[in-house]
Amino acid sequence: MIYGRSLFHIVASLIILHLSGATKKGTEKQATSETQKSVQCGTWTKHADGGIFTSPNYPSKYPPDRECIYIIEAAPRQCIELYFDEKYSIEPSWECKFDHIEVRDGPFGFSPIIGRFCGQQNPPVIKSSGRFLWIKFFADGELESMGFSARYNFTPDPDFKDLGVLKPLPVCEFETGGPEGIVESVQITKEGKASASEAVDCKWYIRAPPRSKIYLRFLDYEMQNSNECKRNFVAVYDGSSAVEDLKAKFCSTVANDVMLRTGLGVIRMWADEGSRNSRFQMLFTSFQEHVVTECPLLRDDGSVEPETQPHPL
Repeated sequence: MIYGRSLFHIVASLIILHLSGATKKGTEKQATSETQKSVQCGTWTKHADGGIFTSPNYPSKYPPDRECIYIIEAAPRQCIELYFDEKYSIEPSWECKFDHIEVRDGPFGFSPIIGRFCGQQNPPVIKSSGRFLWIKFFADGELESMGFSARYNFTPDPDFKDLGVLKPLPVCEFETGGPEGIVESVQITKEGKASASEAVDCKWYIRAPPRSKIYLRFLDYEMQNSNECKRNFVAVYDGSSAVEDLKAKFCSTVANDVMLRTGLGVIRMWADEGSRNSRFQMLFTSFQEHVVTECPLLRDDGSVEPETQPHPL
């Protein structure tokens, strides 16, 4: 009887240990998965002398479930050359539907696509048409491989071969805010930020009052070199001056009004030496979106019923 009871306790203990081990392994697996997902990959790179970037863990196998965005930015009047190392391996698939590298000619995920690459043969040399390349590395949940190492350098933009290298740009920033106001290109020379013959890359930071948004209306706008965005443009950013917050960019003959979703607007004007007659004037207005609440109405019998139509403020 004692033997049977001892055997029962031993078996029960083994079951408990097994369940504890399984739970621990499951917890470790979950924690590992969460840790992997929290690891960031991708970067914004604009080092003057070029550089190198790789897939996660390269040359070891890249982890599953990754999407890394790399954006390369060249200086004005430069283009980008991108090279992939021969030690390259990404899970092959038809039309690279699974793991892949995607390269686009510009700073956005909707810029013109240059190519999508996977398999064992490294991509060819890639050249941008302008200052930016957008590169996405995607890995699904299965069949990891070595990944890639890529290096980039900058070359003169052939569109400006007769103009030479651009001189260093002057620092040109403005701060403003309040319920409304004017930002305009004449501030550049009026406030001594740059001479009338210097190329400029100027930013106006507009800060609305708390809990307000911003509406922008062009009062005057003209690009000296219309439709040549490499030479002159006016851009509007919503929330920061980062490229992912670009709301609108104007370099043709027309500029539209813009409504922002945040209380921080950034206006950027780029004009090279031959485009300094480009100009703009913009009115900004701060506003708040009022929440309409239901207002009580009295019935004939004196009881209260909710109003179904918005109540004017």
